[in-house]
Amino acid sequence: MAERFIRCQLCGIPHPADVRECPVTHRPIVAAARVDARPSAPPSVPPPLPPAKVATPPPLPAARGQTSPAMLVGKLLAGRYRVTGVIAAGGMGVVYDGVQVALGRRVAIKCLHPKYATDQSAVQRFQNEAMVSGSFGHPHIVEVFDLGWLDDVRAPFLVMERLEGETLGQRIQRERRVAVPRVLSIARQVLSALVATHARGILHRDLKPDNIFLVSTHDGGTRAKVLDFGLSKAMVPAEDARRLTRAGIVMGTPSYMSPEQATGEPDLDARTDLYSLGMILYESLTGRLPYAARTPAALMLELRRARPAPPRMLRPEVPTALDAAVMKAITPERAARFADALDMQRCLATLPHDDNDDDDPTTLLGAPTAPSPAAPEPESQPMQVFARKA
Repeated sequence: MAERFIRCQLCGIPHPADVRECPVTHRPIVAAARVDARPSAPPSVPPPLPPAKVATPPPLPAARGQTSPAMLVGKLLAGRYRVTGVIAAGGMGVVYDGVQVALGRRVAIKCLHPKYATDQSAVQRFQNEAMVSGSFGHPHIVEVFDLGWLDDVRAPFLVMERLEGETLGQRIQRERRVAVPRVLSIARQVLSALVATHARGILHRDLKPDNIFLVSTHDGGTRAKVLDFGLSKAMVPAEDARRLTRAGIVMGTPSYMSPEQATGEPDLDARTDLYSLGMILYESLTGRLPYAARTPAALMLELRRARPAPPRMLRPEVPTALDAAVMKAITPERAARFADALDMQRCLATLPHDDNDDDDPTTLLGAPTAPSPAAPEPESQPMQVFARKA
C-alpha cells in the first residue's frame, strides 16, 4: 500500500500522515494538501505523470514584503542566534524559538514581518519594546537581551528570555474563572511591574490577558510577566501631550481601554493602566468582560448606559474588598480610581493569596520621581531601588 503524506501548511514540506508535529516548525501540522507516494513504474513503462498537486514545488524563501512563518528556521541571526522553530505567528510578526549559540541559552526571537519594515510607526513600537523591557531587569517584566536587523529584508528582531507556560488569556479560556487567590497574586505581581514602569514615567497602554504571561515555578506556583511594551508611552504634562500627540490617534485594545484612552485624550497617566488591569481582574474572576465593546466608539456608548454588575454578584466567593478594588479600578471617572499603582498594590496587600505563587518579590523603596522625557535626569534625583523581600 502506498505511504500517505500530508504537506505542512507552515513549512511546505510533505510529512508522513501519522506525524502530528512538524519536525521543522515543531507545531501541529496543518494540512495544505494530501499526497500519495506511489511506487515507481517498471523501466519498460513510462512513469505516469504525477498529480498536479504533487507537482507544486516547495515554497521558495520569502522575498522582501512576503511572510512565511518558517522562513527563518535553521538560520543564524547576527552571527549569534540560531532559529530552531516557530512559537507563534501573528498579523505583525512571528515569534521563534532559538538558541544563543555562544552560551547555549534558549531564547525567544520576535521578528517584525518584512512588509512592515518600512512602517516607521511599527518599527518605533519594536524599538520601544526593546528599550523598555531591556532597561529594567524586573522579575515581572519580560527581559529583552538584544535588538537587531535581518540582513536580507532589513526588518528588526528582538531577542527575549524564553518563557515556559501560558498567557493569562489562555488560562481564562481554559478555566473560565481563575481561582481567587491566584488572581490576587497575579494582580500584585503585575502591580509590582507597573510601580516600576510608572516610576520611570512609562505607561504600558495595552495591558490585556494576552500580554500577561504566567510562568510555572518549580514549586507549582505562578510568576506573572508583563509582555509587549510596544505601545508604551512617556507620561508628560497635559500641555506637552497636546502639543506632541496627533489628534484622533487611538491605540490599544478597546475591550481593556480606559475611557480617556478610547477618546484619544493626550494627557494619559498611570490610572489608564490601572483601569486596564481592573478589566483584566474582572474577566479573570467572572469569566466575562463587563463591556462587550470591540471599538473605542462602542465602548463609550456602553459606558454611558449603565455600570456593570460587580464581580461578587456573579461570583459570590469573591472577597468584598477585592470586589470593591476591581470596581474602583474600572470606574469611568479617572479621579475616582486609585491614585497610582502603589495605592492599588497597598489595597490588595492585606488580602489572602496563593502562597505557592512568586508573589511580588520586590518592593519599591522611597518615593521615586518620574524623570522628564525631554530632559536628562538630574544627578540630585532620588535613586530608585528595588529590593527583594526577605
